[in-house]
Amino acid sequence: MGKRAKKIYHAALIILSIVLIAAIVIALKNNSLTLLRLKDINPFYLLTLILLHALGLIALGLTQYLPLKKINIQTSTKEWNALVIVSELFNLLLPANGGAGIRMMYLKDKKKLPIRQFLSMNFAIILTGFTMLGIVGTLYFQYVLVRNDSVFKMIESIFIALALCGILLLITSEVFGKLFKFKRKYSPKIYLFDTKLTAKLTLLWLTFFALYPLKIYISFLTLGVHVGLQESLEIGLILMASTFFQVLPGNMGIKEIITAYVSTHYGINFETALLASLVDRAALMIYLVPVGMYFYWELFLDAVKPKMPAFLIRPSQSEQTSP
Repeated sequence: MGKRAKKIYHAALIILSIVLIAAIVIALKNNSLTLLRLKDINPFYLLTLILLHALGLIALGLTQYLPLKKINIQTSTKEWNALVIVSELFNLLLPANGGAGIRMMYLKDKKKLPIRQFLSMNFAIILTGFTMLGIVGTLYFQYVLVRNDSVFKMIESIFIALALCGILLLITSEVFGKLFKFKRKYSPKIYLFDTKLTAKLTLLWLTFFALYPLKIYISFLTLGVHVGLQESLEIGLILMASTFFQVLPGNMGIKEIITAYVSTHYGINFETALLASLVDRAALMIYLVPVGMYFYWELFLDAVKPKMPAFLIRPSQSEQTSP
């Protein structure tokens, strides 16, 4: 993609984000009674929501930390959690999971991790995640979901496609390596065929999936709306499927509209669901922005802070007393 094409692409994404956000603001403004619910937000539930986001980021961080240990890349717990939080912050600011690029830059500069090895590792992590989501979603929609309308049939087909594509890619991961001309040491098979590592990653992804419906349940509860756990689980599965295909920064606007639209199928008011989704995003940003900016300064900005000129550095005591 040329420079001109990139500029047009990013400009289009920014315009689309603005349009979606404007549409949400107008929808809420036209339903001012819905906005009045913000005055009644329960601070305990809001804090619980923030905590769930923090736990979700820890689980997500571990999915990326464990594969590094396999190739002897050492990072402290604090350093890795900080890196994950910074990358998630930039996912909210940049399109197409731009935070992954921040993480890749840090690991390349500080840990000497080759870019191809990072891409191979990231491929294995994401492949494990969306394969598990596809399998879980397919099983749920086949054996638990009782709705038969066209919308849910279409969503079920998405989960089936995720599961089939994931399994197919697992089988043909060697083709991926050859396509990108990975050396054998960069092959995704290093991670995918390690049963111990794959089991741990699967467990972490399932933990992340379990936290997602809880966040939806609590976000409605902050507004005093009681949504069943089953409904929260189903809405959560649909939203999780959308997170693997992020185009706009943080799926800004898209997540809110999907939440509101799907919620109407459970008898929940569109504007109320929209507001609950915005509360959920606000809880994430209350945690992510200050913590992410702090760690960004610590990991990146402080590391490249310019040195003081020699003539401004105060001489040591020994230099002062020397003849």
